[in-house]
Amino acid sequence: MADKYILEQTSAFERGSGCKPYPVHVYKHKQAEFRVVVCPIEGLVCNLTVCVPTLCSDHKGTAHTLEHLVFCGSQKHPYRGYIDALASNNLGQPLNASTHKDMTLYKFVGLCQEGAANVLPAVLDHIMHPTLHDNHFATEVM
Repeated sequence: MADKYILEQTSAFERGSGCKPYPVHVYKHKQAEFRVVVCPIEGLVCNLTVCVPTLCSDHKGTAHTLEHLVFCGSQKHPYRGYIDALASNNLGQPLNASTHKDMTLYKFVGLCQEGAANVLPAVLDHIMHPTLHDNHFATEVM
């Protein structure tokens, strides 16, 4: 991760009186400048959420359409279903997503941090470099 990200900030998330705070680390991508927030918490389940701002002026469903198209492939992995297969191979559930008025969330739940670390590069590639083919629009939109 050190070749593409720099540690930008370290802080602690307070959980309440008498509880040990969670460490929070913010990494900044060297080229795209997006941030990855890591909050290591003890336990078997690891959650990974990628939040993408989706500011639309007309609310005609463009962000939701793009959410669906992200799952159709990317430049490095131009195959529908690649992310779900990768998630399954890393002890995780299929990737899920939800579109809101101002953001789209892509969520991965797995059984270990290593699995989330293996899935994250592919998720980011799908989000930042989706394959936008006409046939995908036909199956995902119409």
